[in-house]
Amino acid sequence: MKVTHVKPHGALNKMAHIAAAIAHGIKAANPELIFVANACSEMVAAGLNAGLKVAEEAYVDRTYDETGAMTSRSLPNAIIHDPKVAAAQVLRFVRERAVFSASGKRFPSRIRTFCTHGDEPTAVALAREVKAELEAQGVEIVPLTDMQF
Repeated sequence: MKVTHVKPHGALNKMAHIAAAIAHGIKAANPELIFVANACSEMVAAGLNAGLKVAEEAYVDRTYDETGAMTSRSLPNAIIHDPKVAAAQVLRFVRERAVFSASGKRFPSRIRTFCTHGDEPTAVALAREVKAELEAQGVEIVPLTDMQF
């Protein structure tokens, strides 16, 4: 099996001081690897600065705060449980090429991939609904390795 991409754990996105080290580590291991990084995070900038292919990632099952980061799980409404709400959010992200805070603040992003937290009981239902809605709206779903960076 060939490794095609690296996705650091999401918690690392809040540690801007290590973003460059992670990017340089990926580049040293294999400069052809795709760096999957949370949309609007320091990881994106670090990956681009290192000359890597960066796939910005947004979350199907999370809301975003006024900084463009995922809303802390300790706050109400941080997690999306309704598959229809999740699908509508993802479709908006795709159409408008941005993530949005709960208040509607726009954060431009070249989102190329989406994540659903597997530790949530609604993960499978959300993923199915999002895929179905994207396909119904004519959005082509392709592997990261088939994308142009």
